[in-house]
Amino acid sequence: MIVNANGLGLSFGDEEVFSGVSFRISRGDRCALVGVNGSGKTSLCRIVAGDIEPTEGHVSIARGIRVAYLPQHLSMFPDGKLLRRVVLHSGSLRATLGRIRDIEEQLSTREGPVDQESLLRELGEAQDELEASSFYSLRHRAEKVLMGLGFGVDQFENQLSTFSGGWRMRAELAALLVSEPDLLLLDEPTNHLDLDARLWLEEYLSSIHAAVWVISHDPVFLDRIARRVYELEFGSLRDYSGNYSWYEQHKAREIADRQKQAALQAARMEKLERFISRFRANEKKRFLVRSRMKMLERMEVIETHRSPRRMRVRFPDPPRSSLKVVELRDVSKSYDHTVFEDVSLVIEREDRIGIVGRNGEGKSTLSRLLAGIEQASSGTIRQGSNVSLGYYSQEVDSDLDPGLDLIEQIRSVTPQSTEGEIRTWLGMFLFTGDDVFKKTGVLSGGEKSRLALARILFTPVNLLILDEPTNHLDIFSREVLREGLVEYRGTLVLISHDEDLLSATVRKVIEVGEARVREFRGSFDYYLGRRREALRRELAEEREEETSRQPDSPATREEKRSRKREEAAQRNSTYRQRRALETRLGRIEEKLLPMEERLSEIEGLLADPEVLSEGRRIVELQKEHAYISREAQALRERWDELAGSLGKLEQG
Repeated sequence: MIVNANGLGLSFGDEEVFSGVSFRISRGDRCALVGVNGSGKTSLCRIVAGDIEPTEGHVSIARGIRVAYLPQHLSMFPDGKLLRRVVLHSGSLRATLGRIRDIEEQLSTREGPVDQESLLRELGEAQDELEASSFYSLRHRAEKVLMGLGFGVDQFENQLSTFSGGWRMRAELAALLVSEPDLLLLDEPTNHLDLDARLWLEEYLSSIHAAVWVISHDPVFLDRIARRVYELEFGSLRDYSGNYSWYEQHKAREIADRQKQAALQAARMEKLERFISRFRANEKKRFLVRSRMKMLERMEVIETHRSPRRMRVRFPDPPRSSLKVVELRDVSKSYDHTVFEDVSLVIEREDRIGIVGRNGEGKSTLSRLLAGIEQASSGTIRQGSNVSLGYYSQEVDSDLDPGLDLIEQIRSVTPQSTEGEIRTWLGMFLFTGDDVFKKTGVLSGGEKSRLALARILFTPVNLLILDEPTNHLDIFSREVLREGLVEYRGTLVLISHDEDLLSATVRKVIEVGEARVREFRGSFDYYLGRRREALRRELAEEREEETSRQPDSPATREEKRSRKREEAAQRNSTYRQRRALETRLGRIEEKLLPMEERLSEIEGLLADPEVLSEGRRIVELQKEHAYISREAQALRERWDELAGSLGKLEQG
């Protein structure tokens, strides 16, 4: 046991956040801390980190245990060069290096054998401390961690002040990881991470020996990291053994049981109150009335659960667009550098595409080109006919006038709508009462995200391009948005690091990086499996590199050779199965494309006035349309099945 918390309580004035909270943390623990906003999760982490004092109770930390805390926001960022800051994060390490520097200066200026001998002894002791702290391997480890979190080698000597707030948060996370604490407290660590960095962090946290406590709105991340879930609710802390998915299932059963008990209790209380009300004035019944009044006083109201308000997302039925929605041919884009070049791709009606890649590699640039907001440096971009666009930018402030209230924001895109219609729509996004008259400039990040979504979705669109729509949404709003996008019947292009959202909505992946744009057939799970396998190989190679300096015994060498033979055989088998599935997917697509084109052609004919005058031809076209639609639907279902198998194969 490294931490023992006993009877912790926290209050702000008369408002009690929690009380009587007790728990223990042992080496190697992997825990998620969950609860609705305002339940005290961040405050509890800050108490353990020593940032604030509890109102009651105490925290005992074993001697020599190092605790590292990554807050959700930093009020002040450290200065200095990136790599040096990460290497020298440990205060004791900086102090030792300072001592060495001071001793070396004294040795260069002082004279006399006594002083020299004493200083040399101090210098040796300080250098022994450095060696014991593995200082000489810290730089190599820091470089690996920084690259894992998305930094380039050419950025290592840059001043931290030149990075954005999100990248400086990454640097702070890197510094904590490199310092190798015994307990790592992370508050929303994935907020500023792209998909690759988040996957790397998952693998890294799974491989270290430190205890880890995580607060996150990302259920998939929690599922992969946590082996125990602590929940703050009604001011108390409860723990559940298992991952986040198991907690959700168990919690749902608990809520259902509590609701039944609460309903029975309410019925019982109502019966007692009716009796008291009926016989309060009856002298003969006074003892029975008093008895029931005492029973009511002794009853503790059963609390079910805190049910946060959830926004509702309903997509209006989109108009039908042409088969080709957007087509890019030999497109290149440059600013002061080349973002990507020679990109050719076609987005078709009802495509569901996820755009992924490292931050800064061009995902948002590609989305703006698709939306027609920016122009290509070279090449052509053609939009199909009857395409109506909805575009959500991750810089939500750029599309919202801070001086307008919420009703005015919606009216700016639909001037003909009544105030009642607008207020009803805003209510679905949790803006009720006088909230609708707030100026946009005073809204929080999450409120602005909800307003931007409400503004986009108020009118029917058949091409929806969303750039990081979940960045400021809580876990409940994320779930609602995911469910809405699953039901959306238009063409979807989604940039996100939310793995759960991508898995549920995407059937094709476009990867942007290294000045290229690559298309992956199959589901997001298929793509993710390939990325995970590559990351595992990289981390395994790094671990082998660390241990390769020590000579192996003959038995160990043979074991390694055997393991490599097995891994090679498994890779070959997976490769053959993947190629077979990809071939079958390609054949289905070859059959499906002409069917889609013929359906589009028939629909055009059925809208032609000349054809409408020929009754027999209309019947024949309708029969042909129905037949091809059935065949195409069967092919789509088979495609989805094969794509799912491909994803499972990669994950397995």
